[in-house]
Amino acid sequence: MRHSALTWVKVTIDESLKQTRQALEQFVENPNDKAPLQQCIVWLHEIRGVLNMLELQTAGLLVQDLELTIKTLLIGKIENSEKTYDILMRGLVQLPNYLDHLAIIQRDMPLALLPLLNELRVLRQQPVLSALTLFTPDVSVTLPPVANTPKLADDKFKPYINQMRATYQKALMVLLKTPQEPADALKLLYSVMQKMQQITGNAPLNKVWWITEGVLEALLQKGLALNNNLITAFKQMDGLLKQMVDHGNASLRLIPPKPLMINLLYFAAQARSTGKQITAVKSTFNLADYLPTENVLQTTRLIFSGPDIELIKIVVKLIKDDFARIEETLDIFNRADNPSVSELAPLVGMLRDMANTLGLLGLMMQRKSMLTQAALIQEICEERRPANLTTMLEIANALLKTDSALDILAVQGVHARQRLQQSPDTEFAETPQFGIVLSVAVNEAKTDLNQVIHPIVTFIDNKTQDETLMDVPERLKQVQGFLALMSHERAAKLLAYCNNYIVKTFIKDGIVPPEEQLKALADALLSIELYLDTLAGNPMDAKHILDLTQQRLSVLVKQ
Repeated sequence: MRHSALTWVKVTIDESLKQTRQALEQFVENPNDKAPLQQCIVWLHEIRGVLNMLELQTAGLLVQDLELTIKTLLIGKIENSEKTYDILMRGLVQLPNYLDHLAIIQRDMPLALLPLLNELRVLRQQPVLSALTLFTPDVSVTLPPVANTPKLADDKFKPYINQMRATYQKALMVLLKTPQEPADALKLLYSVMQKMQQITGNAPLNKVWWITEGVLEALLQKGLALNNNLITAFKQMDGLLKQMVDHGNASLRLIPPKPLMINLLYFAAQARSTGKQITAVKSTFNLADYLPTENVLQTTRLIFSGPDIELIKIVVKLIKDDFARIEETLDIFNRADNPSVSELAPLVGMLRDMANTLGLLGLMMQRKSMLTQAALIQEICEERRPANLTTMLEIANALLKTDSALDILAVQGVHARQRLQQSPDTEFAETPQFGIVLSVAVNEAKTDLNQVIHPIVTFIDNKTQDETLMDVPERLKQVQGFLALMSHERAAKLLAYCNNYIVKTFIKDGIVPPEEQLKALADALLSIELYLDTLAGNPMDAKHILDLTQQRLSVLVKQ
């Protein structure tokens, strides 16, 4: 929800960050004027307040470090050097990309910002942050329920827990004395964790034993190295056992300390083994999202360092302007009675230029597609390939797909690049504007259908063919084309059958069909209109509507 709420304030934050970057540039050009730096601090402070309200801790931390670094620069405790400027500017560039990531992907990856945060801290001569500091898993995750938990009265519960604690302390002592040969001690600790889960059942404390069982399994399978930090966590768990001994059944209501839980999960996330329990822990708490691999982190850092959406939008607009000119040229060529292939020659260079720009944006599949279309048009111009309908449709389809990919890139920025390359056949249906565009297109298609009814009714009444009746086939073809373009082939074919029937019966033969067929035709056209409503979000059964349409059209076969 907090990531969704970010969308509402993102525009304002982006504008403030843009002004902050400009102010920092002004200071670099004229270091004697400190006013731009003071304004930077004001803007960053406001942004941090908004991010803190949205509980976006890592983003807020980055803004705080940027603000503190600029304050330190302002009072002269940091050298005004190219290095300082570079780090600050990288922070101001990466922050909007990071916020785009949160708003679009709606999944945080704070560790990707760790190097930048530490560079800012080193500038201020502050201690650097560890990866654990930015490891923020959701510890509120609910575990699978435990069945058949024994209920013991305090007079039995406390002695049993005391016995478990004594065994736990014995194993921990052995572990401390012989860390080089930990197997026996780890097995004993593992056994205690399993028994503690049986006795605590679905109590909150059970989560600690369940996670620790996974960590111990990984240690036994040599998928995790024993270290002092892990031993410290095991020592802290002895304090939980003591509280259970002291308070008996009342301790089952205790909430385990969050720092301890995060510490245990941090070690679980690092485990390389694939045992049943550690795998369950990783999966249940989605640890791969919170402690991703180094390859994932490097890729994400590249994304954060790339051009922001504002810049991408400018580039996309320029490309789309070229698209409009290309589409206009192709449209004129296709509509001409005697088209000359020489008219297509300028498109070859335009498509190659577009391909180069697409490559700079990281859209390599789309770049390859545009080069292919340039080669096709080159062959047409040299008359080595005919400019037939199939070839022209192939070119138009490729242009539409690349155009759709650009629409997505303009909204989602660099975060969309990987998905666009995994699926080169990206459709416009994936873009945020699609719902609006589809609604308009559906309304236009329904208008065309409604304008078909009146000429047919007029002909039935007076047997006169007028211009409006002659326009009916073209109107239906437009709706049919819309359905086909949206990959609703069955609906398009059923409407084509209606169109063929109207052309043959009303226009060519000039007859009024029997009432049964008239009613079937009217029902079919109405069903197609209802089907169009389903495309715009009406929750009707689209398949059932088409089944009824086909059933009604079967009546027309009897003519």
